[in-house]
Amino acid sequence: MNTRLIAAALLFAGVFILGFWLKLGGHPAIDPWLSQIASAGRDRSGFWLSLSQFGQSRVVGALAVLAAIALWMNGRGRAAVVLVAVVAVQISTNALLKLLFARSRPDLFEHLDLVNDLSYPSGHSAQNACFYLLLALILHRHTAWVGVPLLLLIGTSRVVLGVHWPSDVIGGWMEGVAFALVGAWLVDANVLRRRPER
Repeated sequence: MNTRLIAAALLFAGVFILGFWLKLGGHPAIDPWLSQIASAGRDRSGFWLSLSQFGQSRVVGALAVLAAIALWMNGRGRAAVVLVAVVAVQISTNALLKLLFARSRPDLFEHLDLVNDLSYPSGHSAQNACFYLLLALILHRHTAWVGVPLLLLIGTSRVVLGVHWPSDVIGGWMEGVAFALVGAWLVDANVLRRRPER
């Protein structure tokens, strides 16, 4: 089996293991501890809220469509379709995972962003990890690190704003990276399939 698929399977398993542990009453001690540390950034809430707004699903979706158009115009139609499809499936799957695990939002601090759904896994963390990593892998596997600072900052913003536990963000990152690896495999597998035999 392809190493990307193995890694994706392990990450998906991690999302479910962590999610069910949290659902069954687990609560990592690191959650309130890291949340307290992150609360130091609440005096710059405008910066973190702007990052968080940039990471919303509608923004990520729009960026995915624009990136897909650019890929299509450069003769990479398959990659364009995979990018949009994987991001769309990931966003839809995240909503289902939230319903499955039904974790309440943290209540340590006042929420500095409007939220009206459940907590685990973090949608912002998942969709940004999925989009930026997949796009980097499509462009060139050695550029995969380029989007990492942004997706880390967006995930952190959710904890600073008091709307997610750190474990929600970790679960979201695992989910997003798993989808990105599957998407990259789909693109690469298609290239290999079309390569002429020698």
